[in-house]
Amino acid sequence: MGMAQALGVRFLDADGQPLAANGGNLARVASIEMNECDPRLANCHIEVACDVDNPLVGARGAAAVFGPQKGATPEMVEELEQGLQNYARVLQQLTEINVCQMAGGGAAGGMGIAAAVFLNADIKPGIEIVLNAVNLAQAVQGAALVITGEGP
Repeated sequence: MGMAQALGVRFLDADGQPLAANGGNLARVASIEMNECDPRLANCHIEVACDVDNPLVGARGAAAVFGPQKGATPEMVEELEQGLQNYARVLQQLTEINVCQMAGGGAAGGMGIAAAVFLNADIKPGIEIVLNAVNLAQAVQGAALVITGEGP
């Protein structure tokens, strides 16, 4: 919600009152207004580098997988999951994207789906973006040996 709100998106409760951007308010989102968004965003092509393919909700979703990593109790995870389910329902009204199951939609607490919905961003594996940016295929063409590394 925070990124979208910074872009001019307004999240409203059932009474039409604006909501602060936080996980506790996900369950209260009843509608979304986008008429304050910067129109220049429509002319941008945005690619989001994502290193996970978790969907927004469900057993592999943002709350279930990443909540405990961030210290959420089982009760908090359930509250977040319910909030994300509501958020997904409202988002689904705005888009043709399957917001519940989009690969990468649950990344960074739902930032992936927010980027897809509000910025029309393409969610791609981070390595794909990096390899294309450095044109690795051409760089290693003709190489006899390529050494790579990963991890700490």
